[in-house]
Amino acid sequence: MNVKTLGASGGLEPSQGTSAFLLTPTTLIDAGTGLNRLDNKQLSRLQNVLLTHAHIDHIACLPLLIDTLFETLVSHHQALTVWALPEVIKALQTHVFNHVIWPDFAQLPSAEQPVLHYQSLSFWHDYTFDDDVTVTPFPVSHGVPACGYGVSTPSSNLAFSGDTGLSNTTVQSLNRLGALDTLVIECAFPNQLDDLAESACHLTPQRLARLVAQLSTPPEALLITHLKPPHRDTIIHQLHEALPPALVWQVC
Repeated sequence: MNVKTLGASGGLEPSQGTSAFLLTPTTLIDAGTGLNRLDNKQLSRLQNVLLTHAHIDHIACLPLLIDTLFETLVSHHQALTVWALPEVIKALQTHVFNHVIWPDFAQLPSAEQPVLHYQSLSFWHDYTFDDDVTVTPFPVSHGVPACGYGVSTPSSNLAFSGDTGLSNTTVQSLNRLGALDTLVIECAFPNQLDDLAESACHLTPQRLARLVAQLSTPPEALLITHLKPPHRDTIIHQLHEALPPALVWQVC
């Protein structure tokens, strides 16, 4: 599976944007500022956005994406479908697409044929995209309604944790997914900010190591995301110290 990381930063930094992954040419996981890496042709192919949760670093470019695609969607009588937990959809409707922060594109150009469509997700239900990509939302702990995604094709299995802290919920979800080729998982804070990581439901290198140790079948590789830019170098150094030497991992 050729997933393209568009953005995986935990904040503003010149090297990359915030959370956005191109799962297939038509489907995104999250719509953070990393979406800026797509050109107009690539943007025009998008049909689906899967959101992990409603925090701004994961949805920042969603309003602008719909605005950019508006004329194309109208001319083709199409809509961009946002797939999310019901609580996340409610947050978008209440706080973003409310005619105050941004137009309600679920009512434009008309309520009968809008350019934005919401699709509620249920935990552990399988959804199919582009014929052979199966996506399975699973619960994680992040202090707000949030999910991760298991993603499988006939030849590969991976998972995106989204934002998560160290919890039985997240560990049990990852164990339920079984063997993974790659686990894309966050590590936002350095160990010295452990109290902040706990209260914000994020991971540190030590917490990530504890999480990995509780997995029944460790993934073949970790792709570690969401590092807070001021602490990037420290987090990477601490990851080298905390993670098992035999574990294959890299930071993006």
